[in-house]
Amino acid sequence: MKPDYWSSLQLLSVAARAVQRESAAYLKVFGLPQLGFYILEYLNERSPMLQSELARLVVVRSQTIGTVLTTLEKNQWVTRQRGLTHNQVAVSITKQGRALLAAAQERLQTLQLPADIEALRPIFATIISRAAQQPES
Repeated sequence: MKPDYWSSLQLLSVAARAVQRESAAYLKVFGLPQLGFYILEYLNERSPMLQSELARLVVVRSQTIGTVLTTLEKNQWVTRQRGLTHNQVAVSITKQGRALLAAAQERLQTLQLPADIEALRPIFATIISRAAQQPES
């Protein structure tokens, strides 16, 4: 079946997977998982941040983000401060993490996306905002 006949949901889902696969290949050069890239972007804007808040922002489960943060920490791209109240963990980006993020962002600029993709930003932002407000299941 041609994409012309797919539902909007199916188109969005398949397009997201295609872009995710391509950007993951771009980031693999750095040994950086795609989710790790998004985490570094958030931490570059505001650091430190609670691990639970990062999980909510990138719309993943606490266990998933913990695994990715372990990778980032082993590579010295982030640090984690444990022992906060209520077993919370604060995550901060390191100088090495900022340098890696800058290099990864530059590489991703070469990813070939349609020129009019920016017109979809408000729609994508709405979808992500709704998902971030949902409780973890």
